[in-house]
Amino acid sequence: RIPHLIEPKDCTCPDCGGALKTLGTAESEGLEAKTVTFTVTRPLRPKKRCTKCSAIVQAPAPSRPIEKSFAGASLLALVLSWKYAFHLPLYRQCQIFAHAGLKLSRTTLMQWVAASSLLLGPLVEALAKHVLSASNINADDTPYRVLAPGTGKTKRGHIWTYVRDGTGWGSTDPPAVWYQYSPSWHGKYPQKHLARFKGKLQVDGYAGFEPLFLPAGPGAPARVQEVACMAHARRRFFDIHAALKSPIAKEAVERINALYQIETHIRGECPEARRAARQQYAVPLLNALHAWMIQTLSELDSSSKLVEAFNYSLNRWTQLCRYTEDGRLEIDNGAAERSIRGMGIGRRNYLFFGSDSGGECAGHLFTVVD
Repeated sequence: RIPHLIEPKDCTCPDCGGALKTLGTAESEGLEAKTVTFTVTRPLRPKKRCTKCSAIVQAPAPSRPIEKSFAGASLLALVLSWKYAFHLPLYRQCQIFAHAGLKLSRTTLMQWVAASSLLLGPLVEALAKHVLSASNINADDTPYRVLAPGTGKTKRGHIWTYVRDGTGWGSTDPPAVWYQYSPSWHGKYPQKHLARFKGKLQVDGYAGFEPLFLPAGPGAPARVQEVACMAHARRRFFDIHAALKSPIAKEAVERINALYQIETHIRGECPEARRAARQQYAVPLLNALHAWMIQTLSELDSSSKLVEAFNYSLNRWTQLCRYTEDGRLEIDNGAAERSIRGMGIGRRNYLFFGSDSGGECAGHLFTVVD
């Protein structure tokens, strides 16, 4: 806040000419904006010579984030945050910089972004270790268009998100998200990403995760335990009800909504309290829902759109109910879906990645910036 003192024009009373005495000060506030401005730092390093031995002494040059580049750390942080936090394409950033008097080419900004990705590599790896060391994480993916060299067209790549977030049960560990890029939707990529993970993984019904849930050997437990997403089960019934006004779909949605009401009341409680509440209140509702689904499915025509919705839930019923056994788990995969929600803005703004290496770079920088 910058004070701006405004004194009366006259030093004496305009009516009688008498001296003026301060009675008080009227205050108000107005919000102003300052456009993007740039400064150029000029380190000066004097050379000094010893008067006895003539040795030359000079302070070492300050390090730069990118070798042989004039980009300072604050400028790089601005470019990265604008692109990966606010999804502003580089060509638009060039326009903003030019308006402020600084002309930079998009190629220069692209080089800075790529170099920053390498520079931040150790931090990305540290965040990955933090996420994968959790006892349970959430995972999902979102597609991106990527230029296919030599074709003049785009192909489909994917950004995978792996989320560690214990705020729902009062964890003091900082939440974090680790993003990874893959050039296709093949299951080998999430399997490679999660090769170091051991615990409970909450995902949707994507088949590429299935090998992770297989037992490590005869009689041995699986390294990763699957936890399904209740929101995906609910969404299928919700879509049918919205389109066809099906009373059966409406009842399914209402039954699942009752489970979510329990989650609203126990959010933020310790894991033991959350598990106890779910065992007391949610498990009976789930048992009733399961029995109702089996009975209703047996009465449906095989061509009904509801059959697929019922089978989705019944085929993974154990995984859907697994959240009731551990207070650290959530009822759905919302944490992962929220982590990629903002990327839809980026897809609309900068349309595609220029290459697979650009996608990998984006995954690293989303991890640090987002």
